[in-house]
Amino acid sequence: MQKTQQTRHIVLIQEEPSKKTFTSMKKELGTTLISSEELSSTVKASTILNAGEGVYYKNLGIAVLPNMEEAQLIKATSSKSSIMYWEKERIFYPVGELEQIEAMKETLSLLSLQILTLEDTLKQNIAKPWDEATFGLNAIALKESKYTGKGINICILDTGLYTQHPDFKQRNIIGKSFVNGENWDYDGNGHGTHVTGTSAGYITTDTQKRYGVAFESNIFIAKVLSDAGSGLTSSILDGIDWAIEKDCRVISMSLGSPVQIGENPSPIFERVGRKALEKNTLVIAASGNDSRRPQQVPRPVSSPANAESIMAVAALDRDLGVANFSNAGINVADGGRVDISAAGVNVFSSYSPNASDGDLYKRLNGTSMATPHVAGVAALYFEAFPKLSASEIWLKIEKKAKELQGQLLRDIGAGLVQAI
Repeated sequence: MQKTQQTRHIVLIQEEPSKKTFTSMKKELGTTLISSEELSSTVKASTILNAGEGVYYKNLGIAVLPNMEEAQLIKATSSKSSIMYWEKERIFYPVGELEQIEAMKETLSLLSLQILTLEDTLKQNIAKPWDEATFGLNAIALKESKYTGKGINICILDTGLYTQHPDFKQRNIIGKSFVNGENWDYDGNGHGTHVTGTSAGYITTDTQKRYGVAFESNIFIAKVLSDAGSGLTSSILDGIDWAIEKDCRVISMSLGSPVQIGENPSPIFERVGRKALEKNTLVIAASGNDSRRPQQVPRPVSSPANAESIMAVAALDRDLGVANFSNAGINVADGGRVDISAAGVNVFSSYSPNASDGDLYKRLNGTSMATPHVAGVAALYFEAFPKLSASEIWLKIEKKAKELQGQLLRDIGAGLVQAI
């Protein structure tokens, strides 16, 4: 018999709860709550949650509670409890356009003909010649930079990394899986290896073609999405907490969950981004691929990129116009603006032979592909300005961005990210 997925709730706890309030909250909710301080390679958050116990992430001030009655949570938030806010756990997906199409196939069977047509078009784009491989790096003026991200810790939250890839064999890589039963160093999806290559890779070992930005950065891999291409809020929070613990200056998240027009950003991820900035870590996330321009009004920036304290990245095509799938700052009055943009169409990078369509390299489309360009550039800025805070680095990146004529602020934010 297939095991039913537990209902989990993500709970925002008041700033710096005392031991007394922490104890009273556990008593009030009638649950065991384990601090992330107690987590290790043998004591995993996923195991604790599957056993029906809660996990409190000390670096984030957020708890994940399994099997909790909503009436209990409603009562708790209306009293003098330390609980400030709660929401149900979301499902997140890699923010690559092909992956988005697969999700559409599952839920929108009536649109199968249009989906297949769009998929065919994308596959034709992916098959373009390799001579356009590095247009994304040229667009950010990387050739003019003397920085390489040396000594800067970058953490990629995604489907893992194919560590046997010839382009990464000489790199010192630290990783951890937050997905039960799947190893971080296998990547049966390919998405994680692709975004890692763009942000922190270097050149192809055979033809010496340059495709990665911060090639001397320290790579940390947090597998928060399964090989099938999805992940839960709890896994993502676990991965972010781990990355902060490892002193990562940049966290790159090419993942998202769609939101509706007028929907406010989640206070959960607003807290996460703010806590990260306080600990000198910049969180960068994909704006999402739910739009179908020009036939439809663009869709809002997805979660978690729509949080004010997380940098949201839009995708550009080769002509430096906004990509037809790239989400926009439709909900900007409630947060959810686009902050910056980078190349996200026909992007060449490393890939995993363990994926179903596996090979060593592949061209992909999506805000997933734009995000690691910005993450790699952020590592260059942290190297160039070691005394600046993450918030100051964010401002410098936006200030140096290249303005693009004819593009809307809601679509591309400050403009095309530029290397330092």
